[in-house]
Amino acid sequence: MLRKFLACCAALGVAAVPAQAQEATCDRACLEGVLDNYLQAMVAKDLGAVPLADGVLVAENGARLLPGEGSWATLDALGTYRHVFADPQTGNVGAIMTVFEHGAPAMLDLRLRVAEGEIAEIETMFIRDAGGHARYEEMGEPEDVWFTVVPEEQRVSREDMIRTVNRYFTSMVRNDGRGDYTFFNEDCDRLEHALKTTNLETREAYGHSTNTDFRTMDCRNQWAMGMLGFVTQIRDRRFLVVDEERQALMAMVYLDHDGTVRELPLSTGDSFVLPPYFNVPRGLTVVEGFKLKDGMIQRIEMTLIETPYGNPPQWDDAADITVIP
Repeated sequence: MLRKFLACCAALGVAAVPAQAQEATCDRACLEGVLDNYLQAMVAKDLGAVPLADGVLVAENGARLLPGEGSWATLDALGTYRHVFADPQTGNVGAIMTVFEHGAPAMLDLRLRVAEGEIAEIETMFIRDAGGHARYEEMGEPEDVWFTVVPEEQRVSREDMIRTVNRYFTSMVRNDGRGDYTFFNEDCDRLEHALKTTNLETREAYGHSTNTDFRTMDCRNQWAMGMLGFVTQIRDRRFLVVDEERQALMAMVYLDHDGTVRELPLSTGDSFVLPPYFNVPRGLTVVEGFKLKDGMIQRIEMTLIETPYGNPPQWDDAADITVIP
């Protein structure tokens, strides 16, 4: 198994770690190399090029699969945009990226867990959204701020990173504008499928609302508006990749809209009458990236798919992922 790991690293051009740590450690360069190798093999349809562990767990869009099934069989090219998160402590590496499926534009969220030089878990969310793909391709790459290495004395612990991001999720549930939103940094910006939803200079409607004020606000003031109260539950909060060095985090959660919220009083004195879209129970599976500054959320990158209301995660997580019900 160790020889397989060293051969994989050599093939990727990744420096091997010291002998005493080789069985347990795959550093950032190693993890990013394994992810790139996996993606290249996916395009080439060469499953033999991927070092899979016995009993590897594979899932896509909430369904358990076998290696080689799902988007592995249909993805035929990689796009330009790729945002990578790495967690050497747990061996998890993730990405939000653009791809092509039989030539059609799509987006892919991917997590791999590397253990002893082999891939033990493969988790994907395949998003067929041409508009999001086009916006990401226009961006080309994530903002530089995501890749800033934070001086050690300015970092918060992985536990505190998770705690801060979990406050974000909790505050969205039945959001009424009266919470403590100081977990947002003052220069927080947020993207949804590469669409900028904060700090716009021009007034544009947001999502299913005709409100044109929301997207001109920063993150704190948006939450203080109370317009997101149609989210009735965020459950199975899975913190997939915690990058302490860059103070970045990748999470997957399940949003439920139970269909009972029909009107929201806003802190502005207005009222948000929800559109028919929210008349029935709906579910979203969401993958979000977060960048923290001074222990507060500075950047958010959200991707999502619609899934059955109340759908459960595809497997019970191992000890390498923090899960908050």
